[in-house]
Amino acid sequence: MLTIVRRTAALWWRTWPRLVALYLTGWFVRYWVLQFAISIGIHHGELWGSIIMAVVPIVRLLTYLGMFLVIRSAATGLQHVDEGGAGAPRGVIDVTLTAVLPFLVIYTLWKLVVADFYVYFTTVNITTVYEGTQDRVAQVVNHAAGAPLITVIVVAFLLRQLITRFRERLPAAAMLLAVYFQVLWLFLTIQASFAALFGTADWIAERRIVVWYSTIREQVLSHLGELGRLYQSLTDALGPLAQVIALSLAWLAIASAVYGTPLTPTWQGGRRAFLGHRGDVAAARAIRRGRQTLQPRWQRVPVTIQERAVEFLRGQLGMFGPIVDAGRLILHGGALPIAFFVLVYTALVVLAPGNAYFDPTVTDGYLFRAVAVTLGPHQWAWWQAFDDTIRLIIDAAVDPIRICLVAATYWFCVDQVRAQQAASGLEPEHQR
Repeated sequence: MLTIVRRTAALWWRTWPRLVALYLTGWFVRYWVLQFAISIGIHHGELWGSIIMAVVPIVRLLTYLGMFLVIRSAATGLQHVDEGGAGAPRGVIDVTLTAVLPFLVIYTLWKLVVADFYVYFTTVNITTVYEGTQDRVAQVVNHAAGAPLITVIVVAFLLRQLITRFRERLPAAAMLLAVYFQVLWLFLTIQASFAALFGTADWIAERRIVVWYSTIREQVLSHLGELGRLYQSLTDALGPLAQVIALSLAWLAIASAVYGTPLTPTWQGGRRAFLGHRGDVAAARAIRRGRQTLQPRWQRVPVTIQERAVEFLRGQLGMFGPIVDAGRLILHGGALPIAFFVLVYTALVVLAPGNAYFDPTVTDGYLFRAVAVTLGPHQWAWWQAFDDTIRLIIDAAVDPIRICLVAATYWFCVDQVRAQQAASGLEPEHQR
């Protein structure tokens, strides 16, 4: 744990001017692209603005990618992670093409990819309602998803699939277009289904299946007495805890996509480091029993169907390869160091949650509240003028620390893998 703290401080001290400069540059680029998209959406229609909006989250992703690469230049232990300690580190373009898709997957799961789209969507619609024509106001009120919108979604999705399928025949830069089309069809799908498909939280809660499930659940828990209350307390506590752990580990997976993994971390070695000897033995026994149960059933499936299923899963889940590698690597860090990382990362999120995840109901961390108390009461117009500036300063101060913490923890996990494989006499694959 002290190693993680020491490395976090050292990385921050070496790189903080460049990290802050990168963050501010990315913020301003993202801001002006967002404003341009809003202007196009207001004057020429929401669909045209959405096509430009797809660039905004890519700028956000590339900003963090650049911050990780700056840290790599200052940390010798992260420069040859995926090459076993020999040769030159991968170039910026290679790292970008390798990391950006899993980066986007994780960023989408935590809704950061739609944070700017939320601003765009609400701004364009509110402005249209107050200043737009009658037809455009009716479209906003009814949340109509017309044929042009659906056509663009389908075309963007198909282009993304085609570029990915034939990526070996296309220039490497074509994968950047695949990223753009991925974001575009995702954004437009969210727009089309914003109210028509998912509705509001109240709308979901009033559906028959949800009402039936809630009623049955309450009846069962009411008959369990103390056991039911204990179960309710555990679920109320474990739900947010699981989200916090997943959010923290997701950033380690992003670091894995950027830096790569040393040699080939194994699940067995990760289990042993994370669970200890007894836990490893118990987990191995459970896995063996599950395999013995499922394997005969899988073998009864026709060979043709097996081959097609495996091919389909590999094609769909190929982008999750770095995330799986990160899972193996994180286990090698050990339970206590990873728990310490989760605790510190959570503390940073509590201080400034702005760039950790997206929730329109959660905007203010304790740092912003402390600044507000220090500045004292002011007129609402004053807060409107300086609110974004205060948040920008806070995020520019906290985000470099957060990224340095992630990189230092990942570096610690890499060292554990290297030490374990050195002790077992393993060599890098390219040296065998």
